[in-house]
Amino acid sequence: MTFWRTFLDLLLPRHCVMCDAELNASETDICNVCLCNVEYIRWESATDNPFLRRIWDKHDVEAAGSSLYYNSLSDLHNVFIAIKYFRRPKLGLRLAQLCFPYWQNLGLAKDAECIIPVPLSMARMLKRGYNQAEWISQGIARQTGIPVNAKILVRSKHIRTQTHKNATERWENTKNIFSVRKNAPDLNGKTILLVDDITTTGATLCDCIRALRERFPTINVHVYTLGFTHNE
Repeated sequence: MTFWRTFLDLLLPRHCVMCDAELNASETDICNVCLCNVEYIRWESATDNPFLRRIWDKHDVEAAGSSLYYNSLSDLHNVFIAIKYFRRPKLGLRLAQLCFPYWQNLGLAKDAECIIPVPLSMARMLKRGYNQAEWISQGIARQTGIPVNAKILVRSKHIRTQTHKNATERWENTKNIFSVRKNAPDLNGKTILLVDDITTTGATLCDCIRALRERFPTINVHVYTLGFTHNE
């Protein structure tokens, strides 16, 4: 396999999505130098941290974690763009496998019944062909053995991208856009892990939690996103 990978790299060199350096046969998507220089989030608790406090203003959430600091000027910008828009969802899966064990050791997703990715609208799913949150969820599933259930939540309203919206606009834009499917299993009293690619204001996650709690008042919610933004 290594021989063929090396041979193919000679014909069609692959490049690091962060620094654009040529990758060697043992590297995938991101070079080892960039991986070593990534600023990983290492908060000491899954039950009291900046991410959790961001959501606590709206909802009672039992635990939360995130792994990579992100903003539009960071070295990781191209990574998240590649995962989300340029058909590199496996990169999200691999990063989740690499990053989530830290949070698992802190108790995130402990006793979780299932992993629920934040859904895309049907229009966006048809255009993109995949849901990046679902691929990240699959990476966590491979590490934890917790099954992914992408058929709990549905996005009932298509909205334009939130990339250039401020905090107030994001909250207004995500009101009541998610709901729970009628045939969803009963999750009352159970723990779930809600997963998305990036959190900024937390508006999208909070509307998902609203929908889950309206249907399952006693559900226990843990939250994880691959990326976390400082700038709100």
